Amino acid sequence: KFSGQTNIHLSKNFFLTNKAREKSNTFINLREVLNRFKLPAGEYIIVPSTFEPNKNGDFCLRVFSEKNANSTVIDDEIEANFEE
Repeated sequence: KFSGQTNIHLSKNFFLTNKAREKSNTFINLREVLNRFKLPAGEYIIVPSTFEPNKNGDFCLRVFSEKNANSTVIDDEIEANFEE
């Protein structure tokens, strides 16, 4: 649906209707979280998040691939407050 697009904002509805392909095994409050995933070729969106809801944070992502891979930064700051 969003293949090749970079200037988009994913709404709450997107995350409610699209299942995560992979996620951290445990959601813990650590400075660094490391995971390995084996994914088929395709386009993926990595969504970093803080441990505490509604808290801003800076993130550094490192992605390694055995095959040639391209990445694009979508550096739009967004504000989102979701009711629990």
